[in-house]
Amino acid sequence: MWCFFLTLLVVQTSCFATLKSEAFSAKSPLKQTIAAHTATFPSTLSLEAHRNFIDSRIASGIAILPKTLEKENSTNSEFSYKITTAGIPAGSLFTLSNQSVFGYGFFYGSTLMLVLLNLVCFFLFAQRSYLYHTLSILSWGLIFFYNDGLLALLDISVVEVHAPTQALLLAIATGVTSLFASRYLRLQEYLPKARIVSIGFFCLSALLLGFAFGTENILFSNLSVAFSMSALVLYFMAGIYMFSKKNYAKFYVIASFIPLLFAIDYFVLAPLNIHFLGTMTFHLKIATAAEMIILTYAIMYRMQAIKEENILRQTEMRIFLKRQEVMNVRQKTEKLVEDVYLENLIMHYDLDGLEIKLLQYISEGVDNAKIARRLKITEVEVEDLTKELYEKLEIGEQIQQDHRMLDAQPDYLYN
Repeated sequence: MWCFFLTLLVVQTSCFATLKSEAFSAKSPLKQTIAAHTATFPSTLSLEAHRNFIDSRIASGIAILPKTLEKENSTNSEFSYKITTAGIPAGSLFTLSNQSVFGYGFFYGSTLMLVLLNLVCFFLFAQRSYLYHTLSILSWGLIFFYNDGLLALLDISVVEVHAPTQALLLAIATGVTSLFASRYLRLQEYLPKARIVSIGFFCLSALLLGFAFGTENILFSNLSVAFSMSALVLYFMAGIYMFSKKNYAKFYVIASFIPLLFAIDYFVLAPLNIHFLGTMTFHLKIATAAEMIILTYAIMYRMQAIKEENILRQTEMRIFLKRQEVMNVRQKTEKLVEDVYLENLIMHYDLDGLEIKLLQYISEGVDNAKIARRLKITEVEVEDLTKELYEKLEIGEQIQQDHRMLDAQPDYLYN
């Protein structure tokens, strides 16, 4: 950043030095007049003749001196005018004060440093959010570079800001910023329809841009800018929707609120002669620079938050799988106990095949209708077979014993 700033100052100083040396290397008209009179001074006259010659030259010199001074002043003023207007191209840094040059150097130097920082982070962490943020910074920096009239530094002469061109640059900048916002807020997961709506806004903006370049009507340019800004407002509202759900969405809302407000006031309302905030270029630059810095940090915070979320999800998944494994083991154990118990019943009471199937269906909780369909008998026969099976297994006596045990319990146990 400082190298860029010092380069601008060195270029300015050297160019001014060159212009001054070229301007004052030639002799002024007064000096040329004096030299001409001195060159005609004869060297072979007597003393009296010398005096007469000097007196005549002094008289003639006094007579022509006002004209010579007037000519010199007019020449200097003409040269000064050429330096300030014709000698220096419009939009050049040489027509600006040192304070303005410092401001330009500081802003664009900071922008360049943020671009390099985000590019380094993109190659280190392989996160596309850094790449989209880099492109967003470059696109907004190009808009300010164009509006400041600094394209003369690149030998591109721009007399005034061309409204359709500015609208085109804003459409590009808002499009890249929308891609960054969609990626940063993960709207494909939470609000997938927001992307469709933003594409509609940009299609309308592109259509109006075509009319603006074709007709040179500033109204189409203003409408195109309005639709482009509407996409940014949409993603800002999406950030507000996610404000209470994700912490990294709070960074996006806080960082983009003031720059978005200034951009709407400067690019949308001001061309319509609506002076809402009276936003100037340096206001927008300061807000945009702050937004760039905050979002650069926010991407790093978002990476850490997503990493923690993934770790938490993996931990929950491992716990769930462990529980499922325990449940499967329990179910297998219960199934094994039931099978062993049924085998013991079958071996102890010598059950036949029909009774074994009926016992299995009863243990599984199958109702009589389904048992009847499976065994191809009637429900009445199922009820009769069940009674016979209970009598054979002495289940009725066990139930009666259970009832006798319940009746023998004191009443206070159930009150």
